[in-house]
Amino acid sequence: MRKNVIFTLLTMFYFFIYVVTSFNSSTDGYALRAFKSQINSDPNKILAKNWSQGTSFCNWIGITCGTRHQRVRGLNLANMGLGGTIAKEIGGLSFLRSLIISNNNFHGFIPDEMGKLSQLREIEIQNNELNGAIPTSLGFLENLQKLNLSYNKLIGDIPNTIFNLSYLVEISFGDNILSGSLPTDMCYNLPKLEMLRISANQISGNIPPSLGTCTNLKILSLSYNNFAGSIPMEIGNLSNLQILYLGRNNLIGDLPSTIFNITSLLQISVGKNTISGKFPEDPCNRSTMLEYFDLCDNKFHGEIPPSLLQCHALQSLNISGNEFSGSIPYEIGILSTLQNLDLSYNDFTGNIPNEIGNLSALVFLHLSRNSFSGSIPYEIGNSSGLEYLLLDFNNLTGTVPYSIGSLSNLKELNIGINILHGQIPESIFNLSMLQILAFVNNSISGTLPSSIANGLPDLKGLYLGVNQLSGEIPGCISNFSKLTILDLSDNSFSGRVPMNLGNLQNLQLLNFEYNQLTNDPSMLELDFFISLINCRQLKVIQIGSNSFDGMLPRGFVNLSASIEIFSAYYSGIKGIIPNEIGNMSNLIELDIGGNELTGTIPGTLGQLTKTQMLRLDDNKLQGSIHVNFCNLENLYHLDLGNNHLSR
Repeated sequence: MRKNVIFTLLTMFYFFIYVVTSFNSSTDGYALRAFKSQINSDPNKILAKNWSQGTSFCNWIGITCGTRHQRVRGLNLANMGLGGTIAKEIGGLSFLRSLIISNNNFHGFIPDEMGKLSQLREIEIQNNELNGAIPTSLGFLENLQKLNLSYNKLIGDIPNTIFNLSYLVEISFGDNILSGSLPTDMCYNLPKLEMLRISANQISGNIPPSLGTCTNLKILSLSYNNFAGSIPMEIGNLSNLQILYLGRNNLIGDLPSTIFNITSLLQISVGKNTISGKFPEDPCNRSTMLEYFDLCDNKFHGEIPPSLLQCHALQSLNISGNEFSGSIPYEIGILSTLQNLDLSYNDFTGNIPNEIGNLSALVFLHLSRNSFSGSIPYEIGNSSGLEYLLLDFNNLTGTVPYSIGSLSNLKELNIGINILHGQIPESIFNLSMLQILAFVNNSISGTLPSSIANGLPDLKGLYLGVNQLSGEIPGCISNFSKLTILDLSDNSFSGRVPMNLGNLQNLQLLNFEYNQLTNDPSMLELDFFISLINCRQLKVIQIGSNSFDGMLPRGFVNLSASIEIFSAYYSGIKGIIPNEIGNMSNLIELDIGGNELTGTIPGTLGQLTKTQMLRLDDNKLQGSIHVNFCNLENLYHLDLGNNHLSR
């Protein structure tokens, strides 16, 4: 009798478990079907084909179930291109531990019901288009370890309740539109936190000193916000910190020396604030692993201390846009791992040390906008990895070192606005990866070799203006098929403009002004304009102060509608202004003053409604000013003087 009773009770118990499990499994199925119903974009038809009622949801793509009760433990649909909203029924997945739907196109709000998922360990919904506020209910998820909501469009304050989740290891809210401030006691309940990333938002207020109690922090990124006040010295207590990003805020005061007591520190960025003081003393005395150091665009002053040379692991140093002075320590060649060195926009003086050529790992060297003097060291050609060499706006003298031609990886060479003389070494014209070549405003002389375009297949910008170059413009310059900027202005080039410039189909700016260029005397028209018709992206033409002695061809008005600036003052142009000039609908500036133009001013100029500057002065124009000029509502500069116009 007793055995029968026990058997009956066991049977009833297992039946109860079966019913409850079946009911709860049904709840999971209902929640998943509701989730699917809100998906309106499934480009690869993953859910449409796989999430069917004919199979157990535990076998659906992206679903992981527990082995005992067949309840949903994991939902992972990352990188599937899915679009839609997150159904509130997701709160019914009561056994869910992992929710990963990152890198999709979900929009709308994060449902409050997500706060019911008490077993959740991780939430990853970054890289979507979610908006609205972060639900306060997420602060109820006591087991949560990872919360990543970055790269969405979330607004409002960060709920304080989130900072009470004591198991959190990662908080990532970067790249949203979050506002408000951080709580003053934010780290008192976060003993396990290793990553706090809320960069690229609109968070304001002070950085709370209590951050110093998050002693397990490895990554602290608060950059691109509106934080004010000074950097708390308590950050120096973060003994495990590896990455510290505080750039692009409104921070003031000094950079706390306590930060450099952190032995694990790899990267520091405090650029684009208003931090002052001198260069940190002994930055690598204890932080011997420092690789990335960014102080740019602040108010630092003083000289670079020799102690910087103890940073043997340093790969990137950016102190541009400050008030540093003095010279570069010649011992800088010791930093053998340095890849990026940016000292631009400061008050450095003295010579560029020859030892800079010892930096074999150097990729980016930016010394522009200082007062460096002396010559460019020949040894710079030993930095074989250089891709960017920017020395413009200094007082450098001497000639351009031939050794620069051995920098086979060079993409940009800018040594403009110095006092350099001599010729351009032909070796430079063999740098096959070069995209920008800028020698503007020096005293460079000589001619351009006929082989100039043979070794520069990727050149996009050629800036040689304001020098002493002479001879003819070689026709092979049209081989620069990727060229967008061609500036040969203010030199002594002579002869005809090459007739094949139309091959430069990516050209946006052409500047030949202030030279001695001429037209074919047997031609009445400026024939090179016909070639330019093929340059459909051309926006700026500047050919003033030359000796063309010819007429504007009627085909001139067929230039790209994108032309915004046409400047041909004092260039020997004669004949009439074609009526069709009114078709150049995007003209902002038209300057053809100081020529020998005759006839009347076309009324079609009144069609150039975007024009802001119009100069026709110093010509031989006659007749009256057409009433259509009243249509030029954006015009602020008009010069018709010294003609033969009547009222």
